[in-house]
Amino acid sequence: MVGLRYPGKKVESSRLLQALDFAAERHSAQRRKGPDAAPYVNHLIEVAMLVASVAGVNDADVLIAAVLHDVLEDTPTTAEEVSERFGARVCQLVQALSDDKSLPRKRRRQITLEELPEMDSLTKIIKLADLTSNIKLLPQSWSFDRQLEYLEWSEHAATICSGECQALAELYWQRAGASRALLERSRAS
Repeated sequence: MVGLRYPGKKVESSRLLQALDFAAERHSAQRRKGPDAAPYVNHLIEVAMLVASVAGVNDADVLIAAVLHDVLEDTPTTAEEVSERFGARVCQLVQALSDDKSLPRKRRRQITLEELPEMDSLTKIIKLADLTSNIKLLPQSWSFDRQLEYLEWSEHAATICSGECQALAELYWQRAGASRALLERSRAS
């Protein structure tokens, strides 16, 4: 499925830029957990870029949902606000990708693994892009056990999503392999 184009609305640059601006504003105080503490919006941009450039998706709603995939779980933004600003379809995609932060982390991850098989292809592609971005560099502030737990969970989730886009799956597994090797080296030292 390399280079597969999903039918949908042609990318509307003004709506996508509005979503990037909205996400940048809502996530403005957040930083990535990596060693460079990059602005969180960098992750959101990378996820959308992976969906567009690696998975070949040119559907504006899907790219906007990729940009906004964490806005409900990591900011005070409501689903109603996302729906009003970006439409019901974008909101549905974002909601499908959002965790209930009131639940413990292990339970949230279990729910994700239970629900992913039933999600549509485009939701799985956004999730795989998110996993691909996240697995590139595990937070060094996490313990070895937490990093390993995340890596193993991520690999399970990626396995469920991998059939949707071969090129994105290959990139995920390349990054996951590099992260696993780095983690094993840190354990040995």
